[in-house]
Amino acid sequence: MKRKRENQLVVATILLVISLAINIATAVWVVNRPIEMVLIHKADNAVELHGKVTGKSMVGKLYTLDCGAYGKFLVSKEQYDSVQVGDDIPSYLSKRGS
Repeated sequence: MKRKRENQLVVATILLVISLAINIATAVWVVNRPIEMVLIHKADNAVELHGKVTGKSMVGKLYTLDCGAYGKFLVSKEQYDSVQVGDDIPSYLSKRGS
């Protein structure tokens, strides 16, 4: 009985080590994977946006503002620097064709 329990422990340890190795390899692959594409939508049909800026991010040399359910907006560096998370959505984002 002791031998069987030892064998089960060895198998469980091997499975745990393999699982950890796969998880670590996947995490390294995801972190080191370059961004292949940035999809930018032009919101030219919005009449007026309501809400707050929910996030800011840089993708390479591109600056984006997250505006809740409206999505991400590509902005200039000056616009990016002038807005803080929690501010009202800037009016220049809701102008048609801007």
